[in-house]
Amino acid sequence: MPDRAEGLGPAPGEPGESGLGGQIARGLTWTFIHTWGRQLLNLTIFVVLARLLVPDDFGLVALAAVFVNLAQLVVDQGLGDALIQRPVLTRRHIDTAFWVALSTGGLLALAGILLAIPIAFLLGEPDLQPILQVLSGTFLLSALGSIQIALLRRSLNFRALAMRALGGIAAGGAVGIAMAFLGFGVWSLVGQQVAGAFVSMVLLWAVSPWRPGRDYSWDTFRELFRFGVNILGSDILNFASRNVDNLLIGSFLGTTPLGFYSVGYRILDVTEVMLVNVARKVTFPAFSRLQSDPERMRRAYLRVTRAAGAIILPGYIGLALVSTELTVTLFGDRWAPSGPVAGILFLIGPVLTLQAFSGALLNAAGHPGVVFRFRLITTVVNVVGFLIAVQIGILAVAAAFVARGYLLIPLNLAWVSRYAGVPAGAMLAQLRGTALATAAMAVAVAAVKAVAPASPAMLLAAEVLAGAMVFVLAMLLVERDLVREILGVGRRAVSRPPPVGAR
Repeated sequence: MPDRAEGLGPAPGEPGESGLGGQIARGLTWTFIHTWGRQLLNLTIFVVLARLLVPDDFGLVALAAVFVNLAQLVVDQGLGDALIQRPVLTRRHIDTAFWVALSTGGLLALAGILLAIPIAFLLGEPDLQPILQVLSGTFLLSALGSIQIALLRRSLNFRALAMRALGGIAAGGAVGIAMAFLGFGVWSLVGQQVAGAFVSMVLLWAVSPWRPGRDYSWDTFRELFRFGVNILGSDILNFASRNVDNLLIGSFLGTTPLGFYSVGYRILDVTEVMLVNVARKVTFPAFSRLQSDPERMRRAYLRVTRAAGAIILPGYIGLALVSTELTVTLFGDRWAPSGPVAGILFLIGPVLTLQAFSGALLNAAGHPGVVFRFRLITTVVNVVGFLIAVQIGILAVAAAFVARGYLLIPLNLAWVSRYAGVPAGAMLAQLRGTALATAAMAVAVAAVKAVAPASPAMLLAAEVLAGAMVFVLAMLLVERDLVREILGVGRRAVSRPPPVGAR
């Protein structure tokens, strides 16, 4: 059997391995830097571009993104997650995954160029054709980095991922803003994406120690694909569930309403990445390392969910209450119709609190088929709801998205209990204190909204200050142990920074 691949770090239990808790804490530190730095930088760029461009520009690119982002999911065919999940990883596994991803990326780029013509014709948007053709080049760039990203995630080397991502975003943003100032309109957004993807790929190869070899085989591909196909199917279904609304709004209502909707959804998306993905990126590789000890994995899942819930639940409910003021303050009065859209979408917070990490748990436990089935059901319900709601308008589409979440949360909890051994009662019980503190925060924000000055910026500042103070005080009263635990994780991460060049 080929030797263990270099640069992956020692396997669990091998001599020289640092404690998993310390690795997770350091991983969370760099994931936090990566995620928050990336989103704050993206948000800054987005605010500048939103003040230079018009809603139709954002709607057109949002429509193109439905097809481009779907193709991006297919590039590595779930093989990256298959590499992360494997208890023992060889050079042949990695080389095989890389060459398959690169071949797939090239084929998708060619297909994107050819299919852009009929897609633009069918949607009645001729300006979409050249945009799709140019963005198809990013499929090859994604293929060149997808397996290296997986290896860095497997080894919990989130420092390298953070450096690469921030550099790519900064470069793409500089190109996009410069083009917008020069009057390139919608092409400013296209240039931003292409430049960011290229620079990100170059930086990834600079920070990653791994280089592809020629040790590949079809048998190894089939071995990885048996796991990866479920991940790929789940990702495609999740994508369809989260993007069919854009396609329907663009097709039925036009690109300007889609521009307003996409900005409202963008606020939700940025928040999810900042409040959820910080932990989500670490949980799958961490849970995978615990797959041989199911009881320890279940305890880790409950602890992560409880700690993350103290951020997700108040964050989403608070943002639902201040969404209009936030939208106008950031993007200007022109984007005011996006505020109510974001406000409705943020009501998904309680659902996300309960199921944010269930997919990572089930995949790590060896049940990707369960995740696939759940996302299939989610997609079907979303599509039906969106088809009905789009006849009413963008607010109804947002409401349909949220209603689906509450409708299916009992099924999610039941399957997590059945396949991963985590009782639904245990999940709900550990979130009671956070729910009470969030309710107190909501009352405080609502009170401020009723009496504060009318200026959106001043009202937003008063709401955030009052809500944060009330929530912290309430948590100290009802969940003091949880506050100590979260602070302890933070101190642990800061006091043990990863050495420069650490793998």
